[in-house]
Amino acid sequence: MIKYSVIIPTCNKTLVERCLEHLSKINKPKDDYEVLVVHNVTKEDVKGVTDGYNDRIPNLRYIFEENYGQMHSRHRGAKEAQGEILCYIDDDSFVDENWLIAIEDTFKNKEVVLAGGNNLPLYESPPPKWLKYFWIKEKYGKWMGQLSLIDFYEKERELPAFFAFGCNLIIKKDIFYKFGGTNPDVVPKEKQRFQGDGETALSIKLNNNGYFLHFNPKIKIYHFVPTGRMTLEYFQKRAFYQGVCDSFSKIRKENGFTYYDIRSSEVSSENNIGILIRIYTEINNKILTVFLKIISNSYNEFIDIKEAYEKSYKEGFDFHQNEVKNDPELLKWVLKENYLE
Repeated sequence: MIKYSVIIPTCNKTLVERCLEHLSKINKPKDDYEVLVVHNVTKEDVKGVTDGYNDRIPNLRYIFEENYGQMHSRHRGAKEAQGEILCYIDDDSFVDENWLIAIEDTFKNKEVVLAGGNNLPLYESPPPKWLKYFWIKEKYGKWMGQLSLIDFYEKERELPAFFAFGCNLIIKKDIFYKFGGTNPDVVPKEKQRFQGDGETALSIKLNNNGYFLHFNPKIKIYHFVPTGRMTLEYFQKRAFYQGVCDSFSKIRKENGFTYYDIRSSEVSSENNIGILIRIYTEINNKILTVFLKIISNSYNEFIDIKEAYEKSYKEGFDFHQNEVKNDPELLKWVLKENYLE
């Protein structure tokens, strides 16, 4: 009997092939599992890639999803899944060999409904020096939202549900359905107005209802970071996308979706660098800025990129606000009660 359904939304045959290669080498759990490759919209020969692994990955299935966007692929995977535990990864998530065994060990505790682990960077090329300043330090370790990275200490613990990133999100199927799945996410550029806040709303609902993320460092993936994502251009694109996401959340909150009133986060996001950035932003301390420029070229570059990031974020937020304001049908889409239906 299948217990675990590994679900991989994809539109890229090169990445999904690397993803499947890693899955083909995992140490097998005691319980049966399946792997669902959910191909979203593109004309790339993802089926051909999937077929090439049928003899190496048990219960491997290819599914074509004609509705654009990662949300539709995630929901289609949930509907097709035979397992009671949904194991979501992205096509650029390369699992550790003990990934599924760690999931099995974690869910031996019947109280666990949501799990995840470290999402470690696998850089295609050496990262630029300015990138290190985007890491946010926590009491648990560090993380970077722009690249969906988590590098926490090697200790199992319960964490706020907000750390359940979609590239390594393990959740019981009945809980996924109970809270309405995820919201719109990762759409083509020309469909940007239909972007939503993805798994963020799901994690907020879980958090507000007393559910935590069970963090197990052995539920580990290596998140591929191509060279093109370590550039100003990518960070501006990512900021615009985040602005759209936050506009979506704001409109829903203003129209009665009360779960956005976060009641308990237990998250501390500031570190020494974060405090410096906040000071810089709030009081524009020119002396501090000049001093940092003198002692650190990489920090100076980070400040420039951060300013561009904030500008692009505002552009994305304003873009979405205006689009919704001028299109009643788009407003209906944003205020849809449940996208899983």
